[in-house]
Amino acid sequence: MVRFFIRLLVVFTILQLIGCSALSTKPGEKSDDQPSQSKQSGDEGTGLELHEGVLQPFEEEESPMSAAGQDIPDFPTDISPPMLYQLMVAEIAFQRGQMDVAVANYLDAAKESKDPKVSERATQLAIYAQDMSSALTAASLWVELDEQNPDTHRTYAAILLKIGRAADAVTEYERMIQLMPAEEAPKAYSMIVSQLTREQNHSLALSVMEKLVEPRKDDPDALFAYAHLAMRHAKFDTALATLDEVLAKDPDWSKAIILRARILAMQGGREQALEYLAGVLKKDSMAKNVEVGITYARMLTEARQLDEALAQFIRLTKIVPDNEELHYFSGVLALQLKKPKVARKHLEKVVELDRQRSFEANYYLGQVAELDKDYKEAIIRYSSVRRGELYFNAQIRVVALLAEDKKFQQAQEHLKSIRPVNDQQQIQLYLLEGDVLREADRFDDAKQFYSSILDSRPEETSIRYARALIAEKLGELDLLESDLRTILQTEPENAQVLNALGYTLADRTQRYEEALQYIQKALELQPNDAAVIDSMGWVKYRLGDYEAAVAHLRKANELAKDPEIAAHLGEVLWVMGKKNDALQVWEESLKAHPNHDALLKTMKRFGL
Repeated sequence: MVRFFIRLLVVFTILQLIGCSALSTKPGEKSDDQPSQSKQSGDEGTGLELHEGVLQPFEEEESPMSAAGQDIPDFPTDISPPMLYQLMVAEIAFQRGQMDVAVANYLDAAKESKDPKVSERATQLAIYAQDMSSALTAASLWVELDEQNPDTHRTYAAILLKIGRAADAVTEYERMIQLMPAEEAPKAYSMIVSQLTREQNHSLALSVMEKLVEPRKDDPDALFAYAHLAMRHAKFDTALATLDEVLAKDPDWSKAIILRARILAMQGGREQALEYLAGVLKKDSMAKNVEVGITYARMLTEARQLDEALAQFIRLTKIVPDNEELHYFSGVLALQLKKPKVARKHLEKVVELDRQRSFEANYYLGQVAELDKDYKEAIIRYSSVRRGELYFNAQIRVVALLAEDKKFQQAQEHLKSIRPVNDQQQIQLYLLEGDVLREADRFDDAKQFYSSILDSRPEETSIRYARALIAEKLGELDLLESDLRTILQTEPENAQVLNALGYTLADRTQRYEEALQYIQKALELQPNDAAVIDSMGWVKYRLGDYEAAVAHLRKANELAKDPEIAAHLGEVLWVMGKKNDALQVWEESLKAHPNHDALLKTMKRFGL
């Protein structure tokens, strides 16, 4: 009967005070009936993401100073209805952000009930409200009621530290360490360090840790914790000196070795850190230490010493042949170094192991296949990436490869199967669909498709730019110019658009001086862009300044080795009477691009 009354009272209280709103919403969060803004994902990884966890001695612990945002605790079943009502009022006040009401009610309930769970919740809410006086009272009561719980002392210590009572905080930390089993002492130190790391007064934090370490000078875990805290507060010399003490006791302790290398790197001595780790790994006792080996390989990667990093990762795969991460990193590094055979070997091992990285491995195996010009295999590999960060990029490559192989219908069908996770990816799919139509020479269809998107998204610059390029193919220069000028109204320093407009005016009209102005501005914005430099050379040619034209076009050709640039350069040289030079430029480009339309058409115009 009492349980029924309690449930009825809870329901009645909720209905009276908040109507039908859910209690699950924390202050500042949105409930189900409020509009939400989901985080947009879709940023694809680079592949070689060596996680910091390799070098992190401690896991970050949740701070007791930020623990209020939890589910409502289970209240004792024998609690009196009036007190239950008081607790519900406190929770509802918390949901509404009325922290003074929430804290006051919980604190009163904690004092009356003498229940440790109520005291704990009162402490959490007082900390959340930054009411340190109430937090101190609640935490003191919680420690009294649950004295054997290490968490009570840790939380109490955090509050004491916050109000400047460092000596009392040390006492509570000592009690916390004593209450935890001896084998969990490293965990206790880790929790304390994690908490002291957040202390803005670095000297105070270090002094507290010093007092805790003082009676534990022979405990390497305690010394290591102190070194880690010193490192986190940028006291590098102190940290290194402490680690030297630790390593004097145990020269092969990998965690201390890794932290020492990390500190050396943070001091700006990456080469010193690499030299130190290389020396450690030369010792017979450490040669097969995987943790230190991974740290060394990671640092080599960060230092862009990729060949040596790859050698280290491959060495480690021989020590632990079924380690997925090591094979994955070996494969991706080998791919970056254009070593497809090595990459394939390690990435296929990742797929064979079939654990966490198989989708990513298939993506990079697709890239390997492309390097080998095995496009059928590439499509199979990319299609195997069914989820994960690289899913979208993989499916985009499938569409692109099908389109390049003139399988336009298959490309469009696959395109429709791709699941975008955000608006940015949706725009990419629109652009790709239009590009497939363009590759199929369906220019009218591409224009209509882009126009239909712009009807609902007139501000979408990338779609408008794509339509402008299609308009050029259709000879609809008015539409091209209109679209590009529309973009420049909102993006007056868009070098790509300025260049496109300038080049089109130079190539398709006689408005050469106007074209020069646009290209000149684009060149100021992107002075080393081969396409812009090519446009400048082309407009100079149109204006009759052949020497300037050749100078710009040669520079552009050196930067990009693009067949269209070669076509331009050869034409100017031919017109200047330097036919042998022109032929040399064209023939060199033809070797790399034997079927390039613009290049072949240019040569045909001159009877070749």
